[in-house]
Amino acid sequence: MQFSYTLVVLIHILAAIIWLGGMFFIAIVMVPVLRRLEPPQKRIEVLSATATRFRAISWIAILVLLITGVLNAINHGVTMQKISTGEFFSSNFGKILILKLILVFAMLVLSAIHDFILGPRLIELLNSSNPDSFTKLQKNRKYVSWLARINALLGILVVACAVMLS
Repeated sequence: MQFSYTLVVLIHILAAIIWLGGMFFIAIVMVPVLRRLEPPQKRIEVLSATATRFRAISWIAILVLLITGVLNAINHGVTMQKISTGEFFSSNFGKILILKLILVFAMLVLSAIHDFILGPRLIELLNSSNPDSFTKLQKNRKYVSWLARINALLGILVVACAVMLS
């Protein structure tokens, strides 16, 4: 039992590293480097290819996090009975886990908006030759940038909750 629990926790942590680490790498390393890359069209190509690749990897990591998260909760004694009687919600562990789940849910929503709405729209605007695209591009860049910052902050809070749960 101990080995399987340790393995599930290890896989959970590795998936979190991939998801959060990838977000931080793109924001802290890649985007600043790309801003200096010439010609501008090359920036678009590199960002588009990287974003497409990371999107696939990150959603696999998210799926792994959800599965291993459920297994971790079960290993910590979370049961439907404890949830239905309210015992789970009155414990410190339960309160922190609920907070972590709310934060994770918010991250999933923001990630979906980024990956499937704003990100593709930004790439489309970058490739557009329409004169009106520049204004829309600037507006979308701000949205994407703030969305990434908020998601990174939420990620830090999720990790803080995970530390408190351990």
